[in-house]
Amino acid sequence: MAAEGGGAAGAESRTMLERAERLARSRHAGQVDKGGMPYWRHPARVSAGCASAEAKIAGWLHDLIEDTETTADELLELGFPPAVVQAVELDTRLDGEDYMAYIRRILAACDADDRQTRQAGRTAREVKMADLRDNMDLGRLRVIREADRRRVTKYRRAYALLAAWTGETVAVGVEGRVSRAS
Repeated sequence: MAAEGGGAAGAESRTMLERAERLARSRHAGQVDKGGMPYWRHPARVSAGCASAEAKIAGWLHDLIEDTETTADELLELGFPPAVVQAVELDTRLDGEDYMAYIRRILAACDADDRQTRQAGRTAREVKMADLRDNMDLGRLRVIREADRRRVTKYRRAYALLAAWTGETVAVGVEGRVSRAS
């Protein structure tokens, strides 16, 4: 399990990443994904798909509030940094929230005046993009249904919106794999 940085800061990030992994594995125990595999593998792939130490930690935690009984306050009590917890909250879709409004809420945080909110937004954006890349990979499913294709279409639009925030141009293939567009 790799984390960014060296020295004390790097060791602290690695320790926090290991704690996030243990918590996610524990809280997602018994859950399975759409392919019938242990659900904790999804946050593992999301974390691995992130570059920054904060996003790697948030990647492990990103579905806890939405899919388990875990709360943001509990994550703070467990010692996770406020900016990471705020990113996890941003990556949590609210009950009844329109999907694209949810994506726009993440992007709005990326441009917030408050430095911590802006950093949390950028971390949430990085995690959400890794989450979408994993969710668009239909190769992990045994059977691909029309509902899966519709879901990938929705995720493609969200991914393009998140990527456009930095001016990045991407292409998402039929099977959901993402590549840089020329």
